[in-house]
Amino acid sequence: MSSPRVGRGWVFGLWALGSCSGLALLWQVFDVYFNLGSQPVVPSTSDIARHDLTAILCVGSVIAALVISITRRSVWLVVLSGILVVVALGGSAVFSVPAGRWFPPEPTSEPLSPYYKPCYSGSGDCN
Repeated sequence: MSSPRVGRGWVFGLWALGSCSGLALLWQVFDVYFNLGSQPVVPSTSDIARHDLTAILCVGSVIAALVISITRRSVWLVVLSGILVVVALGGSAVFSVPAGRWFPPEPTSEPLSPYYKPCYSGSGDCN
């Protein structure tokens, strides 16, 4: 069996990878949405793919650190890894590209025709 220091080293390395990926998420949102012009920004498919890959790397690395911490039975590593998992999931949701991707779009309703006649059940007067 390997020494506890080896497991701790993996956890610290995965924490560093997750933290750097989280900062990269923040930078990507800034890169996509910061503009000085008045035109609204529409992220490209490559921006969305880049964000998804970075978010998966960020969340996956801290989850892997949590799993290693649990197998090492180190309470403080488990607690800190759990906190980082929550922060990584929250950061991935808040700093999402495209913005608002986790919220359903507003429904669009078209005005009814002035000739619209509702059909009531049992009326026998339907179109």
